[in-house]
Amino acid sequence: MAPTKVDQGTIIIFDIGKNVSILEDKNQKTFFESARECAVRIIERKILSQGKNLLGIILLGSKVTKNNLADQTPGCCRNIETLSELQYPTWKMIRDLPKQPTKSTGNWLDALLVAVDLFKSDTSSFKIADKNIILLTNFEAQSDLEENDIETAITGFQEDGFELDVIGPELYDEDNKNSDIDLARQFVEGTNGSTATFEYAMRYLLFHKKKTINSSPWMDVDLSIGPNIKIPVSAYIRIKDEPVVKNFKKSVKNPVTEKSSTTEYIERKKTFINTEAQMEVESTEVIKGYQYGEQVIPFSEFDKSMIYDAGNKSLNVYGFTKSSNVTWQNLNGDGLYYVFGRKGDKKSEYAIRCLVECLLELDLVAVVRRVYNNGNAPRMFVLMPVIDTENFVGLSMAGICYKEEIKSMAFPATNLKKYNCSEQQVEAFKELIKAMDLTKAYDESDFDDTEAFPIAKVVSPLVQYILDCIAFRAMNPNQPLPQPRDDIMVLFKVPPLIEKRARDPMEKLKELFVLNKVEVKKQKRKTVPTDVDEKPSTSRESEISDDMPKVNLNIVKKPDIVIGTLNPINDYEKLKTEGLTICDLYKQMREAIEHLIYGNVDGDFTKALDAMAYFRSESCKTDPSYYNNWIKDFKLDLIDRKQNKVLDLISEENLSYILKSENNLSNFDSNLGEESQLYENDTVPTLTENSISTEVNNMFDDM
Repeated sequence: MAPTKVDQGTIIIFDIGKNVSILEDKNQKTFFESARECAVRIIERKILSQGKNLLGIILLGSKVTKNNLADQTPGCCRNIETLSELQYPTWKMIRDLPKQPTKSTGNWLDALLVAVDLFKSDTSSFKIADKNIILLTNFEAQSDLEENDIETAITGFQEDGFELDVIGPELYDEDNKNSDIDLARQFVEGTNGSTATFEYAMRYLLFHKKKTINSSPWMDVDLSIGPNIKIPVSAYIRIKDEPVVKNFKKSVKNPVTEKSSTTEYIERKKTFINTEAQMEVESTEVIKGYQYGEQVIPFSEFDKSMIYDAGNKSLNVYGFTKSSNVTWQNLNGDGLYYVFGRKGDKKSEYAIRCLVECLLELDLVAVVRRVYNNGNAPRMFVLMPVIDTENFVGLSMAGICYKEEIKSMAFPATNLKKYNCSEQQVEAFKELIKAMDLTKAYDESDFDDTEAFPIAKVVSPLVQYILDCIAFRAMNPNQPLPQPRDDIMVLFKVPPLIEKRARDPMEKLKELFVLNKVEVKKQKRKTVPTDVDEKPSTSRESEISDDMPKVNLNIVKKPDIVIGTLNPINDYEKLKTEGLTICDLYKQMREAIEHLIYGNVDGDFTKALDAMAYFRSESCKTDPSYYNNWIKDFKLDLIDRKQNKVLDLISEENLSYILKSENNLSNFDSNLGEESQLYENDTVPTLTENSISTEVNNMFDDM
């Protein structure tokens, strides 16, 4: 099996001996505390970058001796412990880091040999591009290696391709007379490594870094212009909106042990149940569909063949238009692409260059139709010419809106006299713009780069806070998430120098532009009196005569209770006690019963049948026409929905039409009763009554 390619392999040598436990005067921290913070930040960054990196940890000055060289040669490489072998970084590595230094010491040169042996023994199944060793020690524990041995060790490091980085002490401090620092400097220079203090390293590790990805082009496609011109091109992603963390490794938390496991999982089973028959259905008998309102429209395999097919992967030019017709408001999409001639094809590169020069000369852009691959819907893009240098000639491709997606907003004209500014006001604005120049936001003596928020270099505060929350949650699973740290909040603040320079121009603008506060008067709502005795405070109060009759009007309050599906009978009785008649409650009761039946999922229609029986009894006491008219339409609807079970239950419970014999009221319509009797017997078809106008009858009389 071919070895797995890995971008980088890193081993951190973390000194935890008594030589790093001394409190330093600079930042009131021990070397151990600063080194541990730096190691934690390095591990976090490697985890969240989601790159193909291997990481190992070696403890220098440990209480125990645990490494391969000590096992092979007793008495060698003492007080050196291999805490973690080379593997993909995990949060467990941070949890396993010691929190207190020991009282032992170890030889840092022996730790380098252990790191080299770890690379050779654990990387047989990996092909590592870069091999890096990070040494975190203050070199207070003296080594016993001679100058000749140092040269031999450096030569071995160079042959095997190792790079040594030292973080912590200042290696190039002339006042430091430590001989071990001189040896470490030779290692760093001989292996093309680097050195940095904790302050500088933490500034570099201040923000999480995105995984570096080599740009790979969109698969080869032909830019088609008409039926005869085809230019082989490749499209590269320049900017694209992507999630902060793409892939999450799922784990299941055991409620008993409060630990998560990636090897265990929750078993899930998908079954199809027929709600009407209350039985399981095989997946082969299921037809997929789409719900349109309350109706489910089936979508069979035959219907799939009728779906619009966008075709194969393509990039076709539909036409050309003036560049002024495509403004930034017309662009959309989730990113920007660069289109070049296919790599290695000189003819296609020359054709793209000619196309770009023609578009620039004629001030045109191209509108194209892009199909990403088979099965994807087509999208419209605009191709715009780009020439940065002689070696960078291509087309930028961005999504273009359709007409329905463009929102036209009308603004009032500003070229009016009342909006004209004086020369002093214009000059004051120019001074403010110069004062707020971001390219000169810092003093040259304090910073190498004087520009604030440089393009393509400023990190996203949202991304950084999300990654901070992920790291915090991994280490503190039961604690609330912290607020954004100060380093992130600085990105929202104006640089102090710009704020200082802009203070005087702002004061000058306040003097030149006098702003008057506009108070929006709220319209007073006129209160309608509930009694004529209460006189409203209006301008027409004087017109009202005291001799006018005074009438008390009863206010009809809309009831707060409505008939719902939870307990329709109780809701009906409460509304009935408030004086509402069956005429007012008919529609609510009907809708509640229908919702109970149509929305039923467990096949138990007891509540719906009880509500029907109650509604039927109430209709018998008052007016049966409400129930009979409804049951007629309801049965037809049940037949259309194939609810045969509900129809059978209605017949069994005698909940069909109300017969004439069941009603003893004098105001009962005999015709309605006979019609109900006929519907109950279900023997006479429905008759349609035709009304003939009197003019037609008179015409027949004259014949």
